[in-house]
Amino acid sequence: MKCFLFLFLLFSSQLKAQQPLIIDIISSENFSERYTAFLNGRDVMDVTDFNPSTDGSHLEIVEMILLQQALYLGGETKKVVFRPQTWVNSTEFDSLIDGSSLMLARTIWHEDLLDYRGSLYVSDAVIEFGQYEAGLYVSVDNKRAQELKPSELNQLTVVVNPRWHVDWRALVNTPISVISYIGPWEDMLAMVETQVVDAMMINFSVSDHLDLNFEGKLFTPLKKLKVILPDTRHFAVSKAHPQGKQVAQALKRGLKVLTKRGVIKKALQQSGFINQQTIDWQVINQQMIVPRL
Repeated sequence: MKCFLFLFLLFSSQLKAQQPLIIDIISSENFSERYTAFLNGRDVMDVTDFNPSTDGSHLEIVEMILLQQALYLGGETKKVVFRPQTWVNSTEFDSLIDGSSLMLARTIWHEDLLDYRGSLYVSDAVIEFGQYEAGLYVSVDNKRAQELKPSELNQLTVVVNPRWHVDWRALVNTPISVISYIGPWEDMLAMVETQVVDAMMINFSVSDHLDLNFEGKLFTPLKKLKVILPDTRHFAVSKAHPQGKQVAQALKRGLKVLTKRGVIKKALQQSGFINQQTIDWQVINQQMIVPRL
């Protein structure tokens, strides 16, 4: 009987050790498919080249890879399984707070995390202050908006969700007319496509001409103009989840290794997130970019 109990406990501990890490991703866009296509059969730890294989935003794919590399380098070797969830694109963190979700595979603005630090482990910054740049994307058919001069930006309307606090704060500190809309990202882009509003702020596409093709509709950024989102971005891990503390500790160790090796900066540059094409573009909310002491 004692032998059976010992074997049972041994088997149970081994089973527990082999349990994968379930990490949530956005379900509204097919990141799983794009992530698999980018890996193209490679092991995550073998990825050293972050140049994109598709157009559009590449940041989410890069973060999924950096997260896994950091966990592994920090000593957490369990397999990661990504679970699509509809709530991930919001700023509501109930699932993280109650422990039903371990963490997200994307970074979160520090400002959105301030009220939840008692319930969440917050990593060091993955995206530093001043690194997050975005363009003002308009429909390619909206010639009036594309021909506006910088001095005429007060004639431009830009839609933004006021619950996206950092986006909202960045835009209201520009001459642009800000239109508030609480709803899906895709609906907002449809408003731009039909020219109900002129533009939407989106981080730059990795295509050669920075254009964004979404479901066959083409959008282009206003040339020579950009907005800097004044905050840092971090991974957040649930304190209530049974794997939370161990994962947060591994993530902290691993991110330090990636930072020291220059991997994070390289990934952001190669992926087009820190975009060399826009390096000399005018920042229209420059007054917000105050160096932190």
